[in-house]
Amino acid sequence: PKRGCPFADAAPLQLKVRVGQREVSRGVCAERYSQEVFDPSGIVSIACSSCVRAVDGKAVCSQCERALCGRCVRTCWGCGCVACTLCGLVDCSDMYEKVLCTSCAMFET
Repeated sequence: PKRGCPFADAAPLQLKVRVGQREVSRGVCAERYSQEVFDPSGIVSIACSSCVRAVDGKAVCSQCERALCGRCVRTCWGCGCVACTLCGLVDCSDMYEKVLCTSCAMFET
């Protein structure tokens, strides 16, 4: 006969955990999975590196070369290059906000 559980009621329940696309995209391969967004039609499209929406154009950050959607494109006030939300520094010291890429931000300080 089988031996009884020595922990009785003190043992936690061992439930099955469903691992879906959301859990996989936050796990070990998060960087790879966050680059691709699957629409219901099965077509794979590139995801924006800042907001993870589907990229609607060919905008790429000039600093890190990641894909950007139209909402996340920031233009550097100094040189006019495209910067993402991670590489662009927003300077609020003036009356108006100005975005600086990492290269121009070094010379502004």
